[in-house]
Amino acid sequence: MLNAPATTPKPAPFDGGAPFATDTEEIVAGWAKRLPYSDVRLLAHAIDAGQAITVEYVTVSGNRSVRTLSRLTLDPPFLEAWCHLRDAERVFTLSRIHGVMSAGFALG
Repeated sequence: MLNAPATTPKPAPFDGGAPFATDTEEIVAGWAKRLPYSDVRLLAHAIDAGQAITVEYVTVSGNRSVRTLSRLTLDPPFLEAWCHLRDAERVFTLSRIHGVMSAGFALG
């Protein structure tokens, strides 16, 4: 009991009451509702750590696209990033991200 924190974490409103590890996780989970918690954690970590990430994204026209993104900036409800497929800065709607995986390469 001596090591217990003075207060308990406040429950996160987006996951039924369990606290998130970071504010970024909570924000991503609130906007990217289709993502399982493991993908929310992976995306939030990439944002916080400045790491590249690969996402499955559904475009406005309904087409699925796999994009590797870096230089991530969270601006809810959007994710601004460098898109390696288009070789340009792009803006992605968080609710259209349907899957997340490690990018598989290191940035230099």
